[in-house]
Amino acid sequence: MQKRVFAAGLITFAVALNPFALATPLSFADGPQNSLNVNQVNSKDLMQGNDYYGIRTFQTTQKPDSILGWFQQNLPTVKNQYGESQKDPSKLGISFSSELPMALLSSIRVFTSKVGESDSAINYLCSSIDDPTCSPKSGKFNSLRVDSVIGNCLRNPDSACVESISLALSDKSVVKAKPVIEIPAGTKTFAGQFDSAAKGFPPGLSSWIWEADVPGAPKSRFLARGTVTTYAKVVDGLLDFQRPTFNFELVPVTSEVAPVIAPRLENFKYKNTSDPVVRQVSIQPSCLAHDTNICYHRANFPQGARATVALQLPNRLTGWLNGRLVKPNVTTTPINTIYDRVIVEAAPSENIIAGGWVEWQKIPEKLFFNDDGTPNTMGVGRLDGAAGMYSGSVGAIEEYLDWQPYLGDKALLKEEGWTISSTTIDSTNSCSNQSGLQGVVAANASAYSPGAPAFNKETQTLDYKVAAPHFAPDGKTENIGTYGLSMRADLVQCLYGVKEVPAKVEVSITNATSGESKGSTVELFRNGAWVYLSAEGFTFSSPTLKVKLVQEKKEEVKATPNSAPAPKIENKKSITCAKGKITRKISGVNPKCPSGFKKK
Repeated sequence: MQKRVFAAGLITFAVALNPFALATPLSFADGPQNSLNVNQVNSKDLMQGNDYYGIRTFQTTQKPDSILGWFQQNLPTVKNQYGESQKDPSKLGISFSSELPMALLSSIRVFTSKVGESDSAINYLCSSIDDPTCSPKSGKFNSLRVDSVIGNCLRNPDSACVESISLALSDKSVVKAKPVIEIPAGTKTFAGQFDSAAKGFPPGLSSWIWEADVPGAPKSRFLARGTVTTYAKVVDGLLDFQRPTFNFELVPVTSEVAPVIAPRLENFKYKNTSDPVVRQVSIQPSCLAHDTNICYHRANFPQGARATVALQLPNRLTGWLNGRLVKPNVTTTPINTIYDRVIVEAAPSENIIAGGWVEWQKIPEKLFFNDDGTPNTMGVGRLDGAAGMYSGSVGAIEEYLDWQPYLGDKALLKEEGWTISSTTIDSTNSCSNQSGLQGVVAANASAYSPGAPAFNKETQTLDYKVAAPHFAPDGKTENIGTYGLSMRADLVQCLYGVKEVPAKVEVSITNATSGESKGSTVELFRNGAWVYLSAEGFTFSSPTLKVKLVQEKKEEVKATPNSAPAPKIENKKSITCAKGKITRKISGVNPKCPSGFKKK
């Protein structure tokens, strides 16, 4: 499975002049090296790629609202032999987060790595699916990857796109948003391609900023950005497209004028060789997103608001989703043979980011390598001066627990997020091997289980692991965990073998260190074919959450010989009553003579 890795290019960012314009195949612009040896001492700072090409690295006065922004503003520096400040080469930046890349750009690329492996450093940016260099018959590459940015359905209805966005405010009123700005404007796009079995990829589009009239506030703007990623295997000179994955984020934004240029992707040489490598032109850590002359920053959602986003996504997306959401409520319906409508309604959640600068020479060498001796995510990033792991990557929890002693027990950043993405591993449970989306699990942890909750047959529970620093960035306030689960009702019925979905579930939270377990019973709500629940109030570092159905038992009363006292049987008596010459015999429990008669 693919491990999602980000920030591996922190030290150098390559820049060229003509996007997607290549004179001849495999002819690349000469740019700065894509990585920096940690022993090198002549680099100026993190943005040397921008400096090399004369692109200004914008420095905002606002607080950092991303990992790259934090690293930029907290860059450890030393003086070199010329008296100039440079990044301290002994320091390594480490982070665990679910942040999306700073710029989402549609692209078609080929890799020397195979599908299922981490993407190779050697890769080539294709001008289109028909680029001769990218042909599966060339024999130069083993896989193809298409990143299709999720667009705006009003502009491109036959695509992966956003249909609608609305906000339910704290006073129960609802405001609808409308798309107003494409970002980056005028981005080069490409057409989608699907076969009769719906295998293929959506068009490559651009993100959009949506605007809503929130009462009592200026025009509120939201960046709606996401990507559908589709890999294809090269098999006998043909492309075999796999099931896609996706990620999506809704972010309230503000903006400021800035001397920056729009981001783009281009081909470069890899480490002074003729090997191709794709790098982004213009990286601006001070900006959550940017376009020519404008820098966008993260803002807050309206207090108490819940967002509803309707997405049009390929129907080959299956399995479970992860999210930074509070009390997620999800529904899915088919649109046509290619796309489904996925509607997600939820409040924004905290994103607890773990990490910081560490002295890499004091870190055990084993933390930089896989069991087979190859460099892991952190090992590759060590050469770049900073590395991060996606919160839901395979092995993220294990990696975090290994690194936690060197990162301390307080968070690097805490952000407000509204994100949802595909899980990175498939469920092995037979009940989960059904078509379509089956569930969403949401948590605010720095690292969490990469797939669906695991069904524990022994305890009859759905188990899910999370991990995060115990304290907030201030080192005093405890981080409070949130957990939400939304899943199809038929999956609940299959897992537990029940005909009716109960109204309540038991949620227990077990501390990995102390073994202490706390439990509570929460409501299980139903919305059409989906059910959902939420739990909160627990603390970190690495608890396991267990969800179990509460079965209402109907007691049956069975009659038994000794189940109740036998009725008391009283003996009857007889008396004789006379009236003159007339006599009568009266029988009963307590016989009495009639009026006018006397007992003899």
